[in-house]
Amino acid sequence: MVAVARGEATVPSSRGDVRVPTWDFTVEGVPGPFRRVAVDPAAMGGPPRPLEGGIQEVSTYEVRTPTELRLSYQHGVCDTTYGARVHETPDAVVVDVDVRPDDVEICPAMGKTDRIGVTLCQPLGRRVVLDCGSGVPLLPHSGVRLAEFRNYDPRRS
Repeated sequence: MVAVARGEATVPSSRGDVRVPTWDFTVEGVPGPFRRVAVDPAAMGGPPRPLEGGIQEVSTYEVRTPTELRLSYQHGVCDTTYGARVHETPDAVVVDVDVRPDDVEICPAMGKTDRIGVTLCQPLGRRVVLDCGSGVPLLPHSGVRLAEFRNYDPRRS
């Protein structure tokens, strides 16, 4: 026996959490219900793809005050961070961290995550935050990196 009911879920987006409709399925013999987003896959289009050859450096951000962001970014253990840059438009905030490799002969191929702050000229408001290297929108307070979903197909979820 299968039962289905309408529901709602909160999903992260580049402009904050969004409430979406769902179908909640209950299947006899399967522990707990499972949920699927109730949106036509043709309307979804999948997450953004990185620019050709682009690498996502900044992975997420935290809003500290309306004009201050704390960026989480990834780099190699033998790199030095020289600061962060921000470019603002009325619709978007583009962020970048200036990281350069140290002049060493031997360096392990290891990465690490650090954080750095940037100050905006205007409050962030509803503007989208974009990573400069990849062009993908960043999710606030999230471990989800949209660039990692290159093979995502909402019709198969």
